[in-house]
Amino acid sequence: MRHPVLLFLFLNVLIVSGGVPYTDIPEKPYENSRFAVIDSLRIHYRVWNEDLKHPRGKVLLIHGFCGSTFCWRNNYDTLANAGYMVVAIDLPGFGYSGRNAKLNQSQSNRGRMIWKLLDIIDDSDTTKWNIAGHSMGGGTAEAVALMKPERTQSLTIVAGMIFLKNGNINQTVVGLVNHPVYKRLLLSYTENNYLSFNNFRRELKGTYGFLPDTVTVRGYWEPLQIDGTSETVVNMLANSNEIQKLDARGLSRLPVQAIWGRKDRTIRLSNGRKLKRVVPSVELKVIPDARHMPMETHPEEFNQMLIEFLDRNNK
Repeated sequence: MRHPVLLFLFLNVLIVSGGVPYTDIPEKPYENSRFAVIDSLRIHYRVWNEDLKHPRGKVLLIHGFCGSTFCWRNNYDTLANAGYMVVAIDLPGFGYSGRNAKLNQSQSNRGRMIWKLLDIIDDSDTTKWNIAGHSMGGGTAEAVALMKPERTQSLTIVAGMIFLKNGNINQTVVGLVNHPVYKRLLLSYTENNYLSFNNFRRELKGTYGFLPDTVTVRGYWEPLQIDGTSETVVNMLANSNEIQKLDARGLSRLPVQAIWGRKDRTIRLSNGRKLKRVVPSVELKVIPDARHMPMETHPEEFNQMLIEFLDRNNK
């Protein structure tokens, strides 16, 4: 599983920075924005049904590579209307969370930071969490669930960068990225050859299967202009040492579903099938006409699958 992950990250390094960086992260990007300091880094998250006295359950949404809470815009209202408390997080270095070019960006370290955030949100509440993650965030969601299964109600992986055993990123590439010459070149490219709006739109077209509108492109593109994003992307290749060994077979103790687009060309359906072979209890759902963003491009089918799964496992 390491090589597809590496290729996906490397290709995206070459396309993701663009425009004039903001000098600051907005104090309140959305009406329901919240911030918490985790390991000296401000983490941005959003909450729906925060004051609901008896929610049906709690759902955490984790975006994919170069995404943000914006990725779940077609889903959180459905979840909230179904009676769930919903939290969507911006992973460190993305969206409106803080940037730290030296942060360990491994799945297990992200998982550790997420649980620290959930400790703050939970306070004294012991209700378990339903974890959902897309693409790179699918691997993070997997790590979150495996690290604390006793606090996890269910796991949903959406076209996820899943692992069977979480190994460190290819050390040859790590060495190259950390080499002063190559690192300067890579940073120079991401900092000085900014991605144009139109080119980013074409990149999204490949994951959607159609050309997205301007509002959609801007929703992705604007947070990527925050100063420090390019350093974050390069650092993901240079500093992703796992802090805890994890094995996907541990998921057999939890309700798990995986949702994939049959036409996904970014992380192919074969990865979901491989996970199911290793963990037969995984419920693999396929949306026939979807590519890599089924929660955005096919929200009715996706939301129905997600709500049905959550309702069944949050009685």
